[in-house]
Order: sequence, then C-alpha cells, then structure tokens
Amino acid sequence: MSNFKRVSTDTIPCWYELSWNEDQGIILRIHQDFVNQNGPIVEDAPIVRHFAERFKFKKFEGGFEKDFGFNDSLKFLGRAGEFVEFLVSIPRVMKPEGKCPMCGGFGKDKLAWQRVRCLYCDGEGVSMRYDYTEAYAISTSLSALFRYMEFPNFITRCSMPQLITVKTVTLTGDFCGCEVAGEYSREVTQWMQKHGQGDIPEMIAAMQSAWSIMDGGMKSFYEHSFRAYLSNDKGWLCTSCPGNACGLHPDHCAEHSMSRGEGFGFSSHNVDNPQQQIVLLASLAALHDLVRVDVGR
Repeated sequence: MSNFKRVSTDTIPCWYELSWNEDQGIILRIHQDFVNQNGPIVEDAPIVRHFAERFKFKKFEGGFEKDFGFNDSLKFLGRAGEFVEFLVSIPRVMKPEGKCPMCGGFGKDKLAWQRVRCLYCDGEGVSMRYDYTEAYAISTSLSALFRYMEFPNFITRCSMPQLITVKTVTLTGDFCGCEVAGEYSREVTQWMQKHGQGDIPEMIAAMQSAWSIMDGGMKSFYEHSFRAYLSNDKGWLCTSCPGNACGLHPDHCAEHSMSRGEGFGFSSHNVDNPQQQIVLLASLAALHDLVRVDVGR
C-alpha cells in the first residue's frame, strides 16, 4: 500500500477477504478494482516457478476469470457485487488403504480379547494414509496469491474496510512448513474487546468442520483439541488445532498496539502441514464473518 499503510494502523478499503461457508468451505473474495489494476499472476513468476519445481505441478492458472492456481485448485464462482469469488473446497487428506494391520479389519484389539476397540484404527477396521497432494495444491496457490496481494499499490473504491490480511508459506517435509501470519485491523480488535473473555464458538466450529472433512471424520482424541479463546478483555486471541502446540498467537507488540486502539499482528506456531494450515485459515474466515456483520457491509 502506498505510504506504507498497514491494516493494523490504518483504515484501508477492502481489496480481499476470506469468508467461511459451512456447506462449501472457504470463500475468497477479491475486489474487482484489484483484479483490473494488477492483472493475472504470470506463470514464470519466481514464486510460481519455485512451487512448480518443488511440488512437480504441471499446470498453473494465474488469471481471475476462471479456476485459479496449481491444478485449478481454487474454483471460480463468478462475480458477486464488487468482488470476484473463488471457492477453497476443503480436501480429504486421510484416505483408506485396506484393512487395519493390527486388528485385521475387525476394529477390536486382539491383545485385549476383542473387548475394546482397536486403538490403531480407532475401531474402524481400516488402515488409513495421509495424501496431501490436493491440500498442497491449495496451500501453494494461496501462498502465491497472498504474496501477490500483500502490498497493493493503489486504493480500491470499496466502501468496506480491510479486516484481516494473511500470508502463508508452503514447504513440504519441513517442520513448521506451512506457517500462517497476518494482521488484524482495528475493527477486529474493537470487536474482540467488545466480545470479552471466552471462547469464539464460530471459529471452533469452522475448524472442527474443516478437520472432520479432511480427516474423514472426527477422532475422539481430537474433539477437544480446537480452541479459539479471548484470554482477557483486551482482545488477546489464541487459536489452536491438533498438533504439537499448533495455532495462531498475537505478536509481541499486540498489547501495546491495542492500548493505542490499533490492530495487531499474529503468527503461527508449529503448523507443519497443509491440513493444519487450511483449518486455521477456516478459523480466520469465520472470525472475519463475525466482524464483518458487526461492522456492516
């Protein structure tokens, strides 16, 4: 943004937003002014070449009038008012691979005389494997797009303020390889302060729904691993999902920024794979919807 404006300190007209749809997934809206001003992401852009080489993608579409990204992973929904819309459909990553080798497909623990469910397959009798192919196509497409949209060089004519900005990274086989970061606007901070201490159930529900789709159901030991919690009346939001302390947290300047009535930055911890990344993006999309309703369109 010109003059180094930031969404956390300045009210900037919206140029993109994420929204959550329980039946469809994450909806990405990009303002038509941004599309007209910037045009497509070219196929020989360094970030596109990097992802294509690392993940062996054969196709990239960088325009905004058809399915976008690697392997057409962001589905074009058309125009809606001032915005063009894309669907980030939640992919299945846990896929069946035959009978469970521990229980032979019966779902009962042989060592416990079949009196309890098999812990290896959680009683389902099926061996499962992770297949992140589709999830990585989505993650890399979003990483390229978020980077492209990070610093627009003009102001859109949108009457609504930008509420949240996001940037992601996508690496394969790396610890913390799918991290998420961004900034909350002052409108988001004000909403958090008004909400007060406690859970944000809409964010939790979005994460649980996305995880359940990706995992092919909700395992009992994951049910209570999702949190979106405002720890005090100042707007200190922490979000977590299954993993090794995996989640989103305010940056070190957040409390000082909020004391001045500003927004603040956030970053992630131990986001190792695209499943965790997409689930956390779903939580941000749900938060966006709550604040957008409060601020008004």
